[in-house]
Amino acid sequence: MKLAVPYPVELLRVARKVVWYDAPQQTLEDIPTFLAHLMVYGSPADVEIVGRYLPIEEFRDALIHAPAGVFTEDAWTRWHKRLGLAPIPALPRRRFPGGLVGPEAGRFFGR
Repeated sequence: MKLAVPYPVELLRVARKVVWYDAPQQTLEDIPTFLAHLMVYGSPADVEIVGRYLPIEEFRDALIHAPAGVFTEDAWTRWHKRLGLAPIPALPRRRFPGGLVGPEAGRFFGR
């Protein structure tokens, strides 16, 4: 789903808060990444604001196709329960060329 430009001021504020390393306009061009960061770093008020503009299906899709390295264990579990997605799978892991898979969440290779 694409949001209409110009973006609402309240969405720009939330985007600036949850994805601080990119311009808010750039953040809102990538809805799945924006939502993944919102689900980890956003407050309940932030989620409510975004919910006015994006349907719950977008949140569900962002969670199902979440990038590796964004979600915490707590946020991952909380959002799966909130969206009724059971069973709760393991956190996403990075995949490297040649089929190698990154370490489990919170762990480093060999440690």
